[in-house]
Amino acid sequence: MSITNAPIHDLLIRIKNAYLARRETVKDVIYSSFKKEVLDLLKRYNYILDYTIISQENNKKFLSIKLKEVVDPVNDIPVIKFVSKPSRRMYV
Repeated sequence: MSITNAPIHDLLIRIKNAYLARRETVKDVIYSSFKKEVLDLLKRYNYILDYTIISQENNKKFLSIKLKEVVDPVNDIPVIKFVSKPSRRMYV
């Protein structure tokens, strides 16, 4: 578990790497409401199957993301390109 300066970058790269490794879930992603909204969009556009919010006893929340099965690697694995600069975050 790591804390990063670009949490959405971290979330998207974790999802992409899990798809490349043919994993079924991505676990222990630190919760934030912005990440939840991004996951809602990914779910709506069928990049992920579902996600759950896991609460621990010390009031920390984590996300567990369930991924789709990769049938055709060319079309199923999302392509992520960051065009951000440190002063301006852009997600494509």
